[in-house]
Amino acid sequence: RLTAIRKDLQDCNKTLCIYKTGNESLQPIERPDPMANQVETHDQVLKAHLSKEVLKDNGPTIEELSKMFFTTKHRFYPIGQYRRRRINKDPPKDR
Repeated sequence: RLTAIRKDLQDCNKTLCIYKTGNESLQPIERPDPMANQVETHDQVLKAHLSKEVLKDNGPTIEELSKMFFTTKHRFYPIGQYRRRRINKDPPKDR
């Protein structure tokens, strides 16, 4: 096909330059071997998920936060359902 394009371009006195460059930063994607891949059971998936560090909370607790900031009226104290229902959702605007 390239020779056909080159002949057409020679008739028109035009030159076509095609460069095929490779990108060194691109690497092929490694695909797992389907024959060697063992099927994981549901329990193995759950255990792997539960053992991750994501579920381990290393932050301070609510009690520690209240001692640090000397307050209980803060975002880290959740507002109960009873109080949330009683809050006026559409308060009157000031002037």
